[in-house]
Amino acid sequence: MMPASKTAREIYEIKKLKKDGSISCNHIDNVVHALRDGEIFVMPVDSVYGIVGINRNDVVNSILELTGDNPDNLEIIISNFKMLEEVALVDKFSYDFLKRVWPGEVTVQLRSRKFKADSCILMRMPRHKYLLDIVSGVGRPLVYMPAKSSVRKMIYNDKEIIRRFKNFCSLLLINEFNKNHTMPTLIDISCDKLTILNEGRVSSDEIKSLYFLGNL
Repeated sequence: MMPASKTAREIYEIKKLKKDGSISCNHIDNVVHALRDGEIFVMPVDSVYGIVGINRNDVVNSILELTGDNPDNLEIIISNFKMLEEVALVDKFSYDFLKRVWPGEVTVQLRSRKFKADSCILMRMPRHKYLLDIVSGVGRPLVYMPAKSSVRKMIYNDKEIIRRFKNFCSLLLINEFNKNHTMPTLIDISCDKLTILNEGRVSSDEIKSLYFLGNL
């Protein structure tokens, strides 16, 4: 598998986040510059490790080649609602709802602005500050795919992450996340109604209460 860039592979290891959910500015700057150059990273995305890169064709193709996953499973990671408007078609009701659930551990299926009218994309505005800082620093949405082992199981152990990905990606390891975590909740609002596709970190009841709050 050919990497998307010739950037030297790096491993950044952090014991835990600061109280505000951030990491050092030096780490942010190094990751941002590498991502802008087309480097792919394995890093925790809301506590679940995934493969992350800029939303550029060659980078996306490298991520798909590395994971062997379906391109429909790619998620777009944003850090603000301006980025949302650039890639998705969202009416006022949905926009207001998303402001109630994001930033948070909720992945949302939305209508794509780029492709044909009936096409959809998966989007996330993560809750952790370090990741929002990275996306904001890059200045454009990132793409994300869960990091899995060669037998298609989620990876949480840092040694296994290093063994599996060190030759293909740079790594941002945060030790406090090197354990099993619940996946984010997956919902669909692309058809102007709420469908909960998979209940995860955020309960269905909470999602429904935030959604129907807009009807009051």
